[in-house]
Formats: sequence, C-alpha cells, structure tokens
Amino acid sequence: MRNKICTAALALLLAACGGGGGNAGSSLSSPTTTAGNLDVYAGTWTSACASHAIDTVSIKRAAGTNNALTIGVTRTYYATTTCTGDAIATQTWSADATATYVGTVTSSINPGPGLALLPATIDKMVAQLPDRTVTLVGTFVTHKTIDGQANWCIDYAGGSVCVPDRLYVAEAAPFDGLVVQGTDLYEVKANGTNYDAVERLTKQ
Repeated sequence: MRNKICTAALALLLAACGGGGGNAGSSLSSPTTTAGNLDVYAGTWTSACASHAIDTVSIKRAAGTNNALTIGVTRTYYATTTCTGDAIATQTWSADATATYVGTVTSSINPGPGLALLPATIDKMVAQLPDRTVTLVGTFVTHKTIDGQANWCIDYAGGSVCVPDRLYVAEAAPFDGLVVQGTDLYEVKANGTNYDAVERLTKQ
C-alpha cells in the first residue's frame, strides 16, 4: 500500500506530538520581556525515531539581532522502524525557520496523554516558516508524479513515503514557545490553560 506523507518543515517536525487539553490549575500568565537566555537553545538536537525517521534540528542565533533564532531541520530515513542500520534517505529544506523571542511565562507543559504536567519557564516565540522547497537524496529515493503532483518518494518493502516536491509558502510554525529541561528541548503550543508539547528533542 502506498502511503503519502506530506511533511511541513518543523513538523521538524512532528515526531513526538503532545496530546489533550490543559488541566485546571496551571496558568497562561502574561509574558515578561526583561530577558531571554536564547543561548541555551543553540546547538544540535535530535528527535525520537518515528515512522522510519529521525529529525536533526540545528538552532543558531539569527544574524544581526539579539532576540531571534534560526531553526534548520534535516530528516534522516531508515529502512527499519527502529531507525537502526544505514540511513537510506536524507530530507533537507531550502530555508530555515525563524523564532523571535517575545517574553517569558511561568506555566506547565502537557508532555502527552497519561503523563503528568511538567512545571516550566517557557520562552514565548513568534515562529515563522519562510517560502521553501524540499529535497530528498539517497539510493532509495525516486522522483514520481502522483495525481499530477511531483513527489519525492522513498520506497520500502511494504510501501512508500512521499513528500510533495513543490513550493511551500510562508506560514506560522506549529509552536509558540521553547523550553529546555535538562538535556531535553520542548517545542510547545499554548492550549488556553497551559502548553502542549509539539516535539521533544534531545541535545547532542
């Protein structure tokens, strides 16, 4: 069976999605804007394995400003569902996302269904994906036309994963906050009460 998977850039991104709404008792207070330690986010981070793939996220200070980050995502595909063995394909984007710091809030993170809330100090961000294109390379990659749309496809024994080869227009990124806890980075999204984890990444 052929599976078509259309991926957004950070959707870097949706290897580990948080679920559910918030719990009463946690607040979405107004952000303070006195300081933001953006250096804590700089570096290389990786996602957990999901659907044959691991995301590697490179975060850097944006040039010419002291309150913004650039976020680049490379997705590596494997033949196995456990992401072991040799990589068979690599997916890159033509432009990085930008996240601009707008303040800090004290709240909590909902890391996923059935998991306890995590108290957190969250750096609020306005995150934007620019106009961009996607490219996949590797010995298992083919370029196909499906329903009139060009696609990059990775063929597995049981099917294929396809990413449309088109211009992805600028849009908001699927998170509005960042927080580091230990060696983990959470991309989070406000849910009206607290924050849901969009993705959890580990420092390399």
